[in-house]
Amino acid sequence: MNKTVLLALGVIILILTFAGVYLASSYKTSYSISTFSTQEVDGKYILKVQVIMNYGPFGGKSPLQDATVWVKNQNSFYQNFTNSQGIAEFYLPPGNYSVEVTQLNHYTLHVSMDNDKMISISYAYLRS
Repeated sequence: MNKTVLLALGVIILILTFAGVYLASSYKTSYSISTFSTQEVDGKYILKVQVIMNYGPFGGKSPLQDATVWVKNQNSFYQNFTNSQGIAEFYLPPGNYSVEVTQLNHYTLHVSMDNDKMISISYAYLRS
């Protein structure tokens, strides 16, 4: 084979390898916590937990339906399931809570309920 062809193939392989490494390193579980209101109703705030399954750069994302979500603190335990949009909703008194999604290898976050909040979890399915 011609040396130029081999060199070109080697360069293409290197470029594809670097692209794959970049895509793989950016594929990870992430979350965000945002506030959407500051008015409590009957002494409680709304906590929404959204679970999105991330199937990788070429697999897409979709809401996780019927996932069990636990919310607990020292005094209370709450359980709900995600709907078709991947959202579970809780009405909680002010305080600090642990939020756990059991289908995600018990992925746990901590949140302080001092206003209405939305937790969005983008779970890297293929990395688990």
